[in-house]
Amino acid sequence: MVELYERIDESLDTLIRSEVLIGGELRGMLQSFIKEKKNVGYSFGKLCVIHYEAFAEIQSEEIYKVAAAIELLILSFDIIDDLQDNDTDYIWSKTPDLSLNVTIAMLVMTSKIIRESNFKHKNLAVQLLEKYALFSINGQQLDLLDSCRDEQSYLQMTEQKSGSLTAMSCLIGEVLAKGEVSSQVEEYSKYIGIIQQIKNDIQDLKTWDSKNDLLNKKYTLPIIFLFSTENDVSKSVKEYYNVDIVTFLDNYAIEKELTNGGAIRYAIAIKNLYKHKALNNLEDVTMGNESKDFIKKLMK
Repeated sequence: MVELYERIDESLDTLIRSEVLIGGELRGMLQSFIKEKKNVGYSFGKLCVIHYEAFAEIQSEEIYKVAAAIELLILSFDIIDDLQDNDTDYIWSKTPDLSLNVTIAMLVMTSKIIRESNFKHKNLAVQLLEKYALFSINGQQLDLLDSCRDEQSYLQMTEQKSGSLTAMSCLIGEVLAKGEVSSQVEEYSKYIGIIQQIKNDIQDLKTWDSKNDLLNKKYTLPIIFLFSTENDVSKSVKEYYNVDIVTFLDNYAIEKELTNGGAIRYAIAIKNLYKHKALNNLEDVTMGNESKDFIKKLMK
């Protein structure tokens, strides 16, 4: 895995340095943004590579360029999300107006890199990129509107926002390899995104800082469950979400209620339901054990 991440990182560096249509200032910011999140790894790019390798009869080194392109798109979406939520201290938050130009450049470069590759099915890959990127943007719009306040609508939004990006990464690798995609890969790859988002929802409630969804009056699965209960804690949270009422939040009582009242267990149960469905689809796909182990790890 380390070697694969290094190959993607090298491809990113080469692609940025060799892009003649951007100037030095833009190039420098782009490089610094990639460096800022380099320690996170390149899981989306790896999903693209392992699905390409699983289905391709003849391997091409260009797949690392495509994986790097996908990572550019993912990073651009992460940056836009951070700028919209205004809840991080990454370097792009210091100059949001300039940072938006960098994200636009990333988006254009992503499709440009795939389109200029030598893959036979590159046009199909670009179509998948556009399709799932638009799905994800629509999901992000729904998330910002904060209108998904029940289980079904929230999961549908999450499938679009997060599931689309994991699906895009896997399916682009598959379509470059054989010119078509399979329903099994599409299903389990979408579920991976939903699983990861639910894990983030749970984690974001464990610290009382600027990223805490409850403090930001957002709706996630544990919070939706909390709203469905009737007790003093849920009453205080509902009052807090009402902009016309000023109320005091007892952090300790809320954390205790989330853990002992069933909200966290409920979110974990939903996550495990998607994990079970994802594993069933994964079993029908012919792929090496190491690749399957990596995919299963993303479902934990």
